[in-house]
Amino acid sequence: MFGFATESGQSGGKAQDAKSEPAIREEGDGGVAVAVAVDKDGATGMRAFWDFGRNGASPPQKGAPMPVRSSFVISPARCKRAGAAAAAAGATATRRVMDTINSSWTAAGSLVQARWNALLDVIGDEPEFLYVWALTVYVHSVFWLVGGLFVLMDLTNKPACLRRYKTQPGRNEPIGWPELAGVARTILLNQTVVGIPLTYVGYHATIKGMVPDPRVLPSPLEILRHLVVCVFFAEIGFYYVHRLLHLGPLYRYVHKKHHEWSAPFAWTAMYCHPLEHVLSNMIPPMIGIQLMRAHILTAAIWFPLVIFNTIRDHCGYHLPFFPSPEYHDYHHAKFTECFGTFGYLDWLHGTDTRFRQSKQHQRHRTLWTLKSARELYPDS
Repeated sequence: MFGFATESGQSGGKAQDAKSEPAIREEGDGGVAVAVAVDKDGATGMRAFWDFGRNGASPPQKGAPMPVRSSFVISPARCKRAGAAAAAAGATATRRVMDTINSSWTAAGSLVQARWNALLDVIGDEPEFLYVWALTVYVHSVFWLVGGLFVLMDLTNKPACLRRYKTQPGRNEPIGWPELAGVARTILLNQTVVGIPLTYVGYHATIKGMVPDPRVLPSPLEILRHLVVCVFFAEIGFYYVHRLLHLGPLYRYVHKKHHEWSAPFAWTAMYCHPLEHVLSNMIPPMIGIQLMRAHILTAAIWFPLVIFNTIRDHCGYHLPFFPSPEYHDYHHAKFTECFGTFGYLDWLHGTDTRFRQSKQHQRHRTLWTLKSARELYPDS
């Protein structure tokens, strides 16, 4: 980007006079010339002047002389050429990285493809079965099993060493069995009576006949691209639906059920009114899969990620080496802020101002030590 002209302090084998002028170069295509000099005491100085180039104007007077070490000219033409070269180099590097990933995928592809085909030989490869029935059983199993680990901890208060990581100590320690049974009944209603019909209708209305061959695995790049789209639309959908659910009658008759738990635990992630389950829990994560006509493998990666994220948000534990749940936990404690998942839209709309001034904001970070967030950032 910069054209350098270096003066060593000597000319023709003779020492350059200590009072010589800084070396100046002029570029015919115009630009800004900057002379950098170091005096005999080692102090550095810099002078800049405009090189008017083609219009013939002479540069301003050059000021006091200093021995020159180096000078350079910033030329628009050179900047353009350097920028093009950098872009080309970046594109080449990106292609090499992706070629490496794809070649690695190809190297392991025969093994992965064989295992995938063996699975489809057992469960079948009919798209409707995979996208509606198999995916439903798979995702709900992940929810109950992963969430159940945290619920077991809250029922037994064991292991005792993990109690220190509770985001709201003393709450739900332990969870009462009647309350837990009520939560489980609501979730089963949402997953079966509401969720299965919506999944069936959604498949037939949007992607039936347009999804890829289940037996042809997508490339890693395609999976990544589709996951990025899924994250983008899920965050937008969840944030604005969530804000809508906090308005007037919708909060009173719909969303308030979810907020019965100001100190949530893992299974309360799906404890909500059936209408909220449709608008908030199901539609936003589905948008990206349906828009991209994503492969069943991509869907089988994406929906468990959604489950892991929402369980993490509601589990009530800020565990070391895992993403922080403090953001959504604050929403349950205060109700009026932190409507999104990643926080970007809350920042954009100013719905996280009090959170940013809170102790929970200080704790909202991944813990890279076995000390709890409350030990690192105590209340007082």
